[in-house]
Amino acid sequence: MENTNALKNNSITIQNELNWLSDLIDNRLDFFFSSEEDKQFVSLSSPDLDKDTSNMAAFIKRDLSDDFERLLIIGAIAANLFPEVYDRFLIKNKTLDKPYTEFGGRKNSDSNYFEPTLRTIVFIMYGSSIVHKIKLLNYFNFDHIFKQSKILSLSQSTEPLELLDKTLKLGEEFMLHITSGTPFKPSFTSNFPASRLDTPLDWGDLVLEDNSLDEINMIDTWLQNQNHFHENPVLSKKINKGYKALFYGPPGTGKTLSASLIGKKNNLDVYRIDISQVVSKYIGETEKNLGNIFDIAENKNWILFFDEAESLFSKRTTVSDSKDKFANQETAYLLQRVENYNGLILLATNLKPNIDLAFSRRIQSVVNFPIPSIKQREILWKNALKDLVEIEEKDLKEIAKSYEIAGGSIKNIIQYAWLKAMYKDSQITLNEILMGIRRELNKDGKSFEK
Repeated sequence: MENTNALKNNSITIQNELNWLSDLIDNRLDFFFSSEEDKQFVSLSSPDLDKDTSNMAAFIKRDLSDDFERLLIIGAIAANLFPEVYDRFLIKNKTLDKPYTEFGGRKNSDSNYFEPTLRTIVFIMYGSSIVHKIKLLNYFNFDHIFKQSKILSLSQSTEPLELLDKTLKLGEEFMLHITSGTPFKPSFTSNFPASRLDTPLDWGDLVLEDNSLDEINMIDTWLQNQNHFHENPVLSKKINKGYKALFYGPPGTGKTLSASLIGKKNNLDVYRIDISQVVSKYIGETEKNLGNIFDIAENKNWILFFDEAESLFSKRTTVSDSKDKFANQETAYLLQRVENYNGLILLATNLKPNIDLAFSRRIQSVVNFPIPSIKQREILWKNALKDLVEIEEKDLKEIAKSYEIAGGSIKNIIQYAWLKAMYKDSQITLNEILMGIRRELNKDGKSFEK
């Protein structure tokens, strides 16, 4: 219901802004084609938002400083969702038998819609004013909110275009916010090769050594208090922005689960980066892929989880050829982006010695995930079998004592035992569990014999 109300309120605000844009176009064209020499252009006031509580209105009142910024936003929205607003610019100059160059824009050959450019928006608001055309750069520099918050950008083209001849592109996240009010949760794409981690488990299901739990609690404490670091001018000078942690240990020992639980407890999205889609053999592509990830994640307070991090954060090598040189450049670029990220970055690896020392110096927490002890394995087995099957205590103790198996492998064993029982149309017994243990140990080339 809340999202429905937000959508309704935002729709009303957007419609009012569209009406303002439409009236501005009519007003400008009437003035442009007027034959009266002494006719004065009368500007139109933007809609009053004093009593408007929509996301769109809140954004305008909080973040925009003038009506031209406001016109740029609604102009881009119209180009994407309501292109018919610009149909009036399709008129031709009959004398020259071509479109009016003063209007800017272009006709899309596929849709026949008029595509407004920055020149079009300037014309609507200011006509042929040279001063305002010069001031345009201020709206698209790095310090402006359009750039900082990825709200509005100018189109990139293979053809060299003047600033005024570029089209406007709305940020996907911003568009979601001002229409439905829902948070931006990107899907896996080539630009953002990451998937959101989630887990039905809770902290009670995480079985770790006390030292490891203490380090994870430090991460959790930072997340709960990170605003203090950002808002305190003294702390901001003395403490690094963001937080970086390294999880290391054998597979199945809880690294991914810990990342998921940290996000779940703090109500933050955790994105696991698919490193296979990031690393490229082509020069410059790895940096480009990493840049896309950090650009999208910037200022979102997402947790970035780099699994199998050793393939990306590996030690730099002595330069012996051009390949080594570019590999070291990738590492240097990654160091910079990791350093500047103001959220939480989690690196997970099975091979801690392979991590570059330069990354180690930037890491605030190093968490060891060893193979569970006998006591921990017993707890893991009890948790895994709870509400599923009753196994005698002495048998569980014997299994925990005899087989060094991590939590991830125990999960595989329980799944196998359940499937085996279903196949036999029976209940899980100790025999199916032992068969699963043998199967899991064989996968790792280990002996089942005690």
